[in-house]
Amino acid sequence: MRRILLTTLLFCLMASAFAVNPSGTLPVLYITTENKTPVTSKDYYLNATYYLDAKGIAGYENIGSASAPLNMEIKGRGNYSWTGFNKKPYRIKLADKQPLLGMIKSKHFTLLAHADDAKDKKGYMRNAAGFELSKMLGIAWTPDAKPLELVMNGDYIGLYFLTEHIRVDKDRVNIVEQEDEETDAQKITGGWLVEIDNYDEDPHITIKEGGKTTMWVTYKTPEVLSSAQETYLTNQIQLLDNLIYGDKNSDELWQHLDMDALARFYIVQEVMDNYESFHGSCYLYKDMGDDQKWKFGPVWDFGSSFNRDKSQYIYQGDVWHNHWIPELCKFPAFMAHVKTLWKDFYANDFNDIFTFTADQLTLLKTAASVDAQRWPDYNGNADLTKRINQINERLRKNAEWLNQQWGGDSNDDNNNNNNNDNNDDTTPTVDETWTMLIWQDGKAVEYQLAQVDSITFAQKQMLVVKAQVPAAWGDDIYVYIWNAQDNSKNGEFRATRQGDWYVYSTDEQSLNIIFKKGQKWTGHANQSEDIKITQSACFILTQEGENKAQPTQVDCP
Repeated sequence: MRRILLTTLLFCLMASAFAVNPSGTLPVLYITTENKTPVTSKDYYLNATYYLDAKGIAGYENIGSASAPLNMEIKGRGNYSWTGFNKKPYRIKLADKQPLLGMIKSKHFTLLAHADDAKDKKGYMRNAAGFELSKMLGIAWTPDAKPLELVMNGDYIGLYFLTEHIRVDKDRVNIVEQEDEETDAQKITGGWLVEIDNYDEDPHITIKEGGKTTMWVTYKTPEVLSSAQETYLTNQIQLLDNLIYGDKNSDELWQHLDMDALARFYIVQEVMDNYESFHGSCYLYKDMGDDQKWKFGPVWDFGSSFNRDKSQYIYQGDVWHNHWIPELCKFPAFMAHVKTLWKDFYANDFNDIFTFTADQLTLLKTAASVDAQRWPDYNGNADLTKRINQINERLRKNAEWLNQQWGGDSNDDNNNNNNNDNNDDTTPTVDETWTMLIWQDGKAVEYQLAQVDSITFAQKQMLVVKAQVPAAWGDDIYVYIWNAQDNSKNGEFRATRQGDWYVYSTDEQSLNIIFKKGQKWTGHANQSEDIKITQSACFILTQEGENKAQPTQVDCP
């Protein structure tokens, strides 16, 4: 009897630990699977019923009811978000089109849990802000996503985001819906909806990007390919790859790839600092016709955003391999268009994102706190005010950094590696702000020439070392610096490009530094001898065979 009582008590305690009820501040979606079977598969739908209780909240309407639920199907979705968290995401297919939460009528939606966002303390803002920026920048279609609370088989399972599923549809990706196993030569030109993917699982074609790196392109529409379709898609992606790795001053690429769509897509990724972009969950589409171009979009997964203080572009560093975008950013015409779009957006529209985040805080605050009770392992957004304030600061700093790179009229040497000559001898007038390529704590140091001689001032306050490297090293130049007294200051950093020079600066009194090709250690042929300085200096690096490159000090320009 004692054992039975103890077991009963433990069961009650466990049940009470998860006996959390909806906050009542958001609509609630109730889903009941057939026989209350748990959803455990991403491959097979379960039959289910549902109803949406709007809770009397203005702007929403009830769909179905507890006494008259509607039919649907449900299965799991996602990759890491499905396997890595107990709070799961789902894909749902309604029996009939419905305007859930006021969205355009459809059968197809996803329920995104954003457990990773909660665990990582990102304020439920990664997808929300990314989607909003996409809308602000005028990308052709952006999935709508609205918050609700979800009750599954009688169990409250938290704050979710009902999100439009990416698919070919007149109200979503509005292109011709190509039939499976089509063979007609004209009809296989479109429409295509594909994804640059990072999982070798879904049906896909494969190319070697730049002749080296495996690149998977998953096809979403059509879903089953004839040999003619597979050949066409493979040839199209290979053509884009050849042109992307070809002549950066040629316009041929832009006859096949929509420059404006790419530029808007890319700006969103940089503002979000989504360094997993162009690696996975990266969509492209093409309508039917030989004259139709491939377009990047729509945006989707921003799960790697807001993780660092921005001091480099999304494709720099050693986190993920970002397909194509490092090469695309070497096209002068593309970067000129990026800068034109950016200047207008930053001056006129960017600050509107903070109105959006403030509205989201008001909308989500109570439900986020309740979700944190339901999922104590993923409670990083319980104090939503603090989290969204942190996201606002990241957004502001990201945009400020980008504006330093893209806001001026000079060539962006870091982002346009194909156009490295700097022959601008123009001297700014005293009322201009002159941004030097000197970096401290990830920020460009700016001076008003009316206030101070910037070069003299910089050299007095900071140690600056410049080097011209052997041509064989290319333009992927890093430095390794070390401090004999404090190992915590040791590290590897990308050198800043300034014309023909690579630059590193520090506010330390002395500097031990090695210039090298690329990251990590790959042999003497890719690094200089140790350079030790106590005052700013410039060096020409030369090398013989596999020996370390030798520095020769020269007068600084």
